[in-house]
Amino acid sequence: MGEFRGRGPCGFGRNNIEVSSDYIANVTAVAKADADVQALLNGGYNITRVIPQIKMTVDGNGNVALKATNATLLLENGTTDRAFVKVDLASSKVTEIVTFTRTVITKP
Repeated sequence: MGEFRGRGPCGFGRNNIEVSSDYIANVTAVAKADADVQALLNGGYNITRVIPQIKMTVDGNGNVALKATNATLLLENGTTDRAFVKVDLASSKVTEIVTFTRTVITKP
């Protein structure tokens, strides 16, 4: 599946966050257990990116803790079909799937 990297503190931004193979395995296992995700994978989609969604908590003393509580998977099927799969790691379930299809019409 190649190298996965999230981007920035909320999955976006300039700084790359290295994502461990254990985290990737946990997220993809939850996603693959979902029937709708499995149907996409069986239909030719591939998981191409795991984007951690990081929660930052500041306690009363000002201590900061970060935890990747959720993740978004990017699935691709060729060059025109994409799907975003939101995974809630606390409840070990897929919470949303959004699919996109791009149609390209080339004209002379």
